[in-house]
Amino acid sequence: MRLSHFALAEIFGLAVDLAVTCLLIFYLGVDSLAARLPGAAAGLATSLRLNRSNGDEPNGFLRNAFTLISRIVGVGIFALLLWRNPLLQPLIPLTLSAIAALVLALYGYLRLQRHRRGPD
Repeated sequence: MRLSHFALAEIFGLAVDLAVTCLLIFYLGVDSLAARLPGAAAGLATSLRLNRSNGDEPNGFLRNAFTLISRIVGVGIFALLLWRNPLLQPLIPLTLSAIAALVLALYGYLRLQRHRRGPD
């Protein structure tokens, strides 16, 4: 799988994550920390499904591990930002944690590709 396919799968998963979380927070009135978990689960399921449909590779497990770890880190950053700054609107830490999760996933995927090519 090329970097562009992986990046699009991650971006689409994060978009689903943001949409579900915003729907729960702003329209249904659920607490922002409680709303983040179903959103992250929906985004993770979307990303994993898109990663699987983009082809089979020998390192498919590692690619999915990068997705899972980046989502866990994203939820952790969101919780930490809201815990340290409770007066923040939830959209700001949600956006920042999504960007951080995307950067982490792309960095891990680039390292995996570099490792597969071997030492230069």
